[in-house]
Amino acid sequence: MCPALVVVALMGLALLPPRALGAAPAGCAAVAAHRTHPAIEALDPRPGAPRIFAMQYKQEARNVVSLGRFRTKIDCMLRTYVLPHLARSRPNVVVFNEDIGLAALGIGSRGRVARDVIAHRGGPSCHPDSEPCGALGAISALTAAYSRPVTAYARRLRGFAGLSRIFVAATDTTARGFLATFSALAKRYRLYMIGSGDLPAFVQSRTRADRDAFADPDLRPAPKSVYVATSPRVYNQVFMWGPRDVRRRGPDVLRNVVASNRKVPLTALELALGLQPGPSRGPAALANLRPFALPGTRARLGFATSLPAFTYGEPARGVDPCGDTARYYMRCLDELGANFVIQDEANPGAWTGPDGNGIERWQPLSWMSSTYRAVSDPSVHFDYNVTAMMVGNLSDLVFDGQSAITQRGLAGVRRCHYIGNRAFVAGEDQAMFRRYAGAQAGFLALAPWVVGDRSRAALRRVGSELAPGSGSRLENDYVETALIADLPFPVDRRRPGCASGR
Repeated sequence: MCPALVVVALMGLALLPPRALGAAPAGCAAVAAHRTHPAIEALDPRPGAPRIFAMQYKQEARNVVSLGRFRTKIDCMLRTYVLPHLARSRPNVVVFNEDIGLAALGIGSRGRVARDVIAHRGGPSCHPDSEPCGALGAISALTAAYSRPVTAYARRLRGFAGLSRIFVAATDTTARGFLATFSALAKRYRLYMIGSGDLPAFVQSRTRADRDAFADPDLRPAPKSVYVATSPRVYNQVFMWGPRDVRRRGPDVLRNVVASNRKVPLTALELALGLQPGPSRGPAALANLRPFALPGTRARLGFATSLPAFTYGEPARGVDPCGDTARYYMRCLDELGANFVIQDEANPGAWTGPDGNGIERWQPLSWMSSTYRAVSDPSVHFDYNVTAMMVGNLSDLVFDGQSAITQRGLAGVRRCHYIGNRAFVAGEDQAMFRRYAGAQAGFLALAPWVVGDRSRAALRRVGSELAPGSGSRLENDYVETALIADLPFPVDRRRPGCASGR
């Protein structure tokens, strides 16, 4: 037995059991994560209250072997967590995580070497503390495998260079895998679906030259059209698809997109990969942040993909927060009238480790300054925040966290907190986060972690066992689940909170 499991056993504290769902829908057991949890419900069915599904998706190389396998994985998550719980006569909004589209890069024969690197079946020899060495190795393998479109784009696009080339070269695969899957399922099941990926601007082409240059060689019969990048600039972009087409022209996978947002500001890792931030000034910045009015409701959805959800800034008196969204993102979103924050997340770092900025040594405490601050800071007016987290190891990168749905002004007696946040730890925690320590009333629903709450030292030991290359039975054994909540307007301050499934 691995050291962390010995510690847990001696403490008499059980792990969240794998396969807790029971019987999966027909054909879905093969794509389900090893450790799953039933949907966690915070229902308050009222006319005009959208039903929200925050999907905690586990990324795994085995589920991107082919286009069909990826589509089956997403479809099965809907069949498991969404379709049995649909609201009638009200919008159903399914929120997947940031970079759900990243998985599409590993699809097919061209992605085989990258899948092996991701799953630790060969690849570059990396020092344990040299992340993202393995992830960069996967990018290198993919760039070599996509040599034909790389060569074609090098001739067509000025400025086509650097690590971001793979995102451009794989445009057809990403659009055919990620975008087409979400577009089709939103229409098939009459849902709104949200997810993000790293993509350039593109068109859909039927010319023979484009099909020869960019079509997936695995596809039989050969496709009648391909998706072709028109720019070397790659954005982390979140899309929201609706249940029916809203335009007649343009790429078919975007015709039912009702809203989108290009991430700004970007993390250091994204900048190192050559991604471009969305617009931060002028009319383009306002258009990028403008909330989406969800039909049939009073919800005005604003998108804040990870880092933007932490970006408030402190503008001086008289300074327009929308004058620079890279500095005052959340304040501009508030000024534009958003009352509902969609925080799609792919958090690269151990949940039991320091935060991405190195400010706080315990990430779950600093995380409160996004998901929880949105509904507790009196200087903004958001009613809800929905944070859908991706989990799972990507080569030597860890993605982990606890999905959550929070509400402003929730006055229920039930309170809860992220793991390790039960008390402020002097000498370790930053004073700016003291107000977020302890049980809080504003959580409507909170996904469980792999183990229940305990000392930070014990949680860190479990986190080390989940990490890439640990060799433990717990390695990469994160929780896949979903949160479901009805979110009425105005908010119901007296409703029960802290649905957690524990």
